[in-house]
Amino acid sequence: MEFMAIFQSIWTVVVMLAFFGVIAWAYDKKRKATFNDAANSLIDDDDSIRGNT
Repeated sequence: MEFMAIFQSIWTVVVMLAFFGVIAWAYDKKRKATFNDAANSLIDDDDSIRGNT
């Protein structure tokens, strides 16, 4: 039973580190331009949003 508790503790730390890694990746300043381009591409490609129908 003690093995299972140790495994769960290690697994919790691994998942927590992965979560913080994803957060750090998402908020990295080097990725800001890429994310802005992706967000704006939906609006830029759709003429009906700008009223040009």
